[in-house]
Amino acid sequence: MKILFSLVLYRHSLDSIRPLLLSIQKLSSTTGHYSYELAIYNACPHESDDPTPSRVRSILNISSLTYQYGRNIGFGSANNRNFSSLMSQEPFLFVVVNPDICFEPFSLLPLLDWTISHSTVSCVSPLIINSGGRIQFSAKHNPTFLSLLLGRFPYLKRIALFDKYDRWHRNLDCNYESSCIESTYLSGCFLVIPSCFYRKVGGFSEKYFLHLEDADIVRKLARYGVCMHNPIGSVSHLWARGSHSSLSQMFHLSYSLIVYSLTWGIRLF
Repeated sequence: MKILFSLVLYRHSLDSIRPLLLSIQKLSSTTGHYSYELAIYNACPHESDDPTPSRVRSILNISSLTYQYGRNIGFGSANNRNFSSLMSQEPFLFVVVNPDICFEPFSLLPLLDWTISHSTVSCVSPLIINSGGRIQFSAKHNPTFLSLLLGRFPYLKRIALFDKYDRWHRNLDCNYESSCIESTYLSGCFLVIPSCFYRKVGGFSEKYFLHLEDADIVRKLARYGVCMHNPIGSVSHLWARGSHSSLSQMFHLSYSLIVYSLTWGIRLF
């Protein structure tokens, strides 16, 4: 079985992705019953310390590295390009991973084993631990205008009604460390998707440039199989919430909400 890690870069230096590359290297050295491959789409090379193919290979010694340079086509579109690099070889697990992820081999292997052994699972996400040891509550209900508003202005949750809604939306009453949580909206920072299901839904919708493409694809995948958070595996995530600090990111988020609403219907709450 092949495990294809898909990585999309934008102004990332080699040092910024080194923890992830070392994680994949340790994973490939730990077990020989899977074949590990990495596909990179670099949308904007870093000027001084660009993670060129030769530099990546100096850290990561795996069976195959596919590396593409191109214009900034968006997160979903770039992952689709990475998927196409192995499209003729079925089956495999397609692992969508953010550059700021790292993990220990024995924290991730059980999740890969579990996914392969459960043919009805179309998408799974591990327990995600943010910097400082905080859990990322990422198995959510479908996005709404109110859920995004509360994410942008968290002080609104001081109002009891809004806080109750946020707890429901993010499944905060579930034990993320011990419970499997079925969800149609998992975080795109780390998704494990069997290739047959990825192909069945046509991959990420390329209508989105950034934001909510994960909500869209997981909701589509849930039509064909089980999508869930499963803490049998865990990863660490240095979470950068760009949409909360950048006007351009806010624009992309607003645009994505319009695209999502036109696709799935408008939900205020």
